[in-house]
Amino acid sequence: MAKTIDFETSLKELEQVVSELDGEIKLERALSLFERGMALSTQLESFLKVAEQKVEILRRQADGSHQAESFDEQNLESSGD
Repeated sequence: MAKTIDFETSLKELEQVVSELDGEIKLERALSLFERGMALSTQLESFLKVAEQKVEILRRQADGSHQAESFDEQNLESSGD
């Protein structure tokens, strides 16, 4: 069974990575942490893009400017890049 990663969990892990990078660590560990931090940053940015698109759809529906649009998360994630 795959582990579900959510925004809050990823953000907390990124904060831990940054905290550890602020201390005195060996270069090899620093590079490993930096690589993990960059991956988490990319993942968090993706979470935020999807959330922003959902909010935009809901805003349009509330304004009545568009008829109910279906939300397909897979299409939104792949179309933003």
